[in-house]
Amino acid sequence: MNPEILLIEPMMPEVEARLDAAYQVHRLFQQADPAALVAQVGSRIRAIVTGGRSGAGNELVDALPALEIIAINGIGTDAVDLDRARTRGVRVTTTPDVLTDDVADMAIALMLAVARRICRGDQFVRERRWPEGTMPLGTKVSGKRLGIVGLGRVGRAIARRAEGFGMAIAYTNLQAVEDVTYRHHPRLADLARESDFLAVAASGGPGSRGIVDAVVLDAL
Repeated sequence: MNPEILLIEPMMPEVEARLDAAYQVHRLFQQADPAALVAQVGSRIRAIVTGGRSGAGNELVDALPALEIIAINGIGTDAVDLDRARTRGVRVTTTPDVLTDDVADMAIALMLAVARRICRGDQFVRERRWPEGTMPLGTKVSGKRLGIVGLGRVGRAIARRAEGFGMAIAYTNLQAVEDVTYRHHPRLADLARESDFLAVAASGGPGSRGIVDAVVLDAL
């Protein structure tokens, strides 16, 4: 008998096919009464497979006495109580680097969109307003100063791309990173004061909630 696992949310067909081949999968997201399924099979569930947004709440985790691992398809652990999992001896895993390039690409795309007014220009054209006048000029990204909040995997990937635009890169982090030449600012407000763009690549959760406050925005 294959180990029984609980799948919290739909995954890509290829992922679900591999799970089905190796485990007995109970799909919580398909249940009209999820609590009834948990009550029926909860004592046999050894793993939760979930996404970073869905996670696994404490009520669910506490209802699975045989739980050994919470496997997150993504990098976010915000929706899992890591302290509770540690107390239970439940391992929590993520899939680092799966989305690093995508997030870094999007960060650069957003900077270009803001600087060149791409979204506003798209609306301007779709509304057929060009006979009325011209769009305001945008500004270039090349050569600007980029501040990065959190120089982990995503932060470094953003920095590498920004180097291609000749941007001056600085960062703030819990501690200075030794293997980079970017300037480190211990205080976020100081980083913002010397930046044209601020990219937040810090982990989510209570520790980083609200770190970009009015003081930081005024400095930026």
